[in-house]
Amino acid sequence: MNTGSAKLSKHTIYSLFLIYLAFTSLSVHAAPSTASPDKQSLHNHQDVSNTARQFLDANIDKSQFSRINIKMSQLDSRLKLTQCPLPLTSTLAPGSGFSGKTTVHLRCNSSSPWTVYISAQINLYGKIIQTASPLTKGHIIRNDDLHAVEEDLSRIKYGYFTSKENLIGKQLKRRLPQNRIIKANYVKAPTLVKRGELVSIIAENTGYSVKMTGTALNSGARGERIQVKNSSSKRIVEGIIKEAGVVSIN
Repeated sequence: MNTGSAKLSKHTIYSLFLIYLAFTSLSVHAAPSTASPDKQSLHNHQDVSNTARQFLDANIDKSQFSRINIKMSQLDSRLKLTQCPLPLTSTLAPGSGFSGKTTVHLRCNSSSPWTVYISAQINLYGKIIQTASPLTKGHIIRNDDLHAVEEDLSRIKYGYFTSKENLIGKQLKRRLPQNRIIKANYVKAPTLVKRGELVSIIAENTGYSVKMTGTALNSGARGERIQVKNSSSKRIVEGIIKEAGVVSIN
């Protein structure tokens, strides 16, 4: 009996020990973790975009345009930028400008620096001069030939006019249809003297002026120098076109 009781007692103790281990193991695995991972604060992408937009907006001369539209691209959502404790610095990326497609370079200058590029589309609108009706080559432009319209200036590659006054009196070098933007290379100063026509030659000096008749050997506009042949002396002289049919020599 004593021996049996001892064996039973040992068996019971061993069983109880196994049960104890089982419960101990379960409690270890089920216990919730109280340790929180060290999550680093991230810089908001919208803040980066707003900083770039403010930089572009501050560097565009708004007085030159009727309206301005800036559309920022979105940064890749997978891009993780650590929170910058300092204000971001903004510069234009090499080759970029303040119109059309451009790119802004932003940098965090903290102890953990980073840099990022964000692209944008800038549309600059303003009033420019177009033809109000079809115009023929050689036409001398008048006020009623023109009207002003709003256009996206960032899409126009060559020179254009924003004032009618700068076009009135100019001569067209080509035919233009109605509602065509008049570019600088479409016009020239009007021809006031044509080769072969009779002109008045005025010799001016202090206190006197002599007027003669001659033949233009070149065509030209106001202020251009041309050669003329004196009808009386047959001498060829050079002078400056002052107005239609008038050449001044000194």
